[in-house]
Amino acid sequence: MNRAAFLARLRRPPGADQRGVPVAPRPRVQRPPLGDAQRLSLFAARLKALGVVVEESATLDAARLAVERLCDARGWARIACAPSLRWPGIRDRWVEDARDAQFGLSAAACGVAGTGTVVLRHGGAARRGYSLLPPVTGFFVYRPDIVDSLGDVLRTLAAETTALPPCITFVSGPSNTADIAGVRCVGVHGPGEVFVWVIACGE
Repeated sequence: MNRAAFLARLRRPPGADQRGVPVAPRPRVQRPPLGDAQRLSLFAARLKALGVVVEESATLDAARLAVERLCDARGWARIACAPSLRWPGIRDRWVEDARDAQFGLSAAACGVAGTGTVVLRHGGAARRGYSLLPPVTGFFVYRPDIVDSLGDVLRTLAAETTALPPCITFVSGPSNTADIAGVRCVGVHGPGEVFVWVIACGE
């Protein structure tokens, strides 16, 4: 078959299959929105299924104390996070370069219940390295910022009237791959452990 004939077979009118036969559009399924308790429960369940450690905190201060306890238990002396996230309890452990850190901490823009995804907006001091370079990473997610689906996130981004940040990252569990012989390996391209603190309210 020559090139022209091959390309002609690939071309088809919109809404048609490879043979050019019209295909009825697939109806869009409208799912009822989740309630607040359902959303939190699903978000936690999806994260745990991905191997993420999830903890609920009533306040930001409670989440900070949980981070300090974790670092004490693991013996971590070097924590990397954006300057805006620092607090006195980790001042002596804070390092600017995430490559030198044992633990990285980031504030999430939102969480996605349906997939257990944490969404990060990067730019300025909120660098990608805090969530990518340390062997263990953690996220603060505020409960009111958890949405039902990825579609909710994309619609929100599309509706923004200001410029988007340089990078938006979707994190679903520890870094892993099963490219070689179908064997799942964790921590190959990034952190091998992930912690999420769901904070009930701001302060």
